[in-house]
Amino acid sequence: MGNSRMPGNSSATSSRRFAATSPSRKTPGQPPDKSMIVARWFVRRRYFRFSRHIAGAIRRRLIRAIGLFFILFAIHVFVMMAAEGFGLGDAVWLTITTATTVGYGDISAESAVGRTATTLCMYVFGIFLLAQIATDVFDYRALQRDRRRRGQLEWKNMKDHLLVINVPAEHPEAYLTRFVADVRNTPELADIPVQLLTTAFPEGLPTSLVNEGVTHYTAVAENTENLRTANVRTARHIVIIAGESNDPRADALTYDILSRIGDIGTVASIVAEAVDDGNRQRLLDAGANTVVRPVRAYPEIVVRAMIEPGTERVLENLFTHEADRLARFNAEFSNLRWRDVVSQFVQGGAGLPMGYVDANGVHTNPTPDSVCSGEGIITLIKDAAEVTQEAIEACLQKCVA
Repeated sequence: MGNSRMPGNSSATSSRRFAATSPSRKTPGQPPDKSMIVARWFVRRRYFRFSRHIAGAIRRRLIRAIGLFFILFAIHVFVMMAAEGFGLGDAVWLTITTATTVGYGDISAESAVGRTATTLCMYVFGIFLLAQIATDVFDYRALQRDRRRRGQLEWKNMKDHLLVINVPAEHPEAYLTRFVADVRNTPELADIPVQLLTTAFPEGLPTSLVNEGVTHYTAVAENTENLRTANVRTARHIVIIAGESNDPRADALTYDILSRIGDIGTVASIVAEAVDDGNRQRLLDAGANTVVRPVRAYPEIVVRAMIEPGTERVLENLFTHEADRLARFNAEFSNLRWRDVVSQFVQGGAGLPMGYVDANGVHTNPTPDSVCSGEGIITLIKDAAEVTQEAIEACLQKCVA
């Protein structure tokens, strides 16, 4: 773990330093066509701008139609009062029934001026303007639903939420589905709103995530305005995912995002992934509360880091060479109380027993008063520690004594 602070506060300079000191990534198979990636980006960009332009045009047209409606409505009311001698209530009632083409007939115009105005009112109001307003409303709502599905709308009221920034480059749907399931199964996070900030789902979120109530905003995270739009200031938890779990250059992007979040300010606890352990301290100095390794098969590690900081290091060490590891020792024993087994193993330097094996399978973390019989012990030991079979049997023998 590095302890030196990264010099300077420029995100661009930091990114170049990360990139310069990180080894080149080797991707198996044929690399993606960069020209196709750029072309797709421009197509999506044009669509985003087009959809915003159309939404604005529909909104302006709708406002004009509603304004014209009320102007003509007021003119017809005035004509009915002037030409027919109606009071304000009757004039408004006649205008409403005429504009909506209901035509109850309880009140009607008798003069030529009044009948002409009422006829125009029926055609202009009822057939043209109201139809235009209804069409614009339906079009606007449909467009907004499509923009929401594509992640183009800002969730202005989003607060006290879990914001996940970026997603894994490979199998993002599978990872996020498992991650969200772990979040929902955690009592402290069961009801927390989940929002994604990523460009991975420009055509909409997968159904498995939509059904869990996940929302998203389609944009790059290396942009301060996009982070503001994703409401980093009011989030409860922020998780920054390393897109490429084997490329140390991903840490440069994480550092850049942390710097931008620091400029905006947030009350959220931030969990960031670090591909290179040497960058852990830099990311902590940049504002992360917890830094974890990107273990894609176990998103539970990230969830644990959010609610119980520190436990992720224990879990990480189980996957690391020359750290903690689980070892199985075959040794028969019978009718031993589990708390006595744990006590003797710890005192004897044989690690921390995590479970035992019998004819029915593996039993993990038994209760202290459990009476156990089996043919093997699974214990947590230091990888460099030399725990022998004789030491295990000696510890079990002391439990009998």
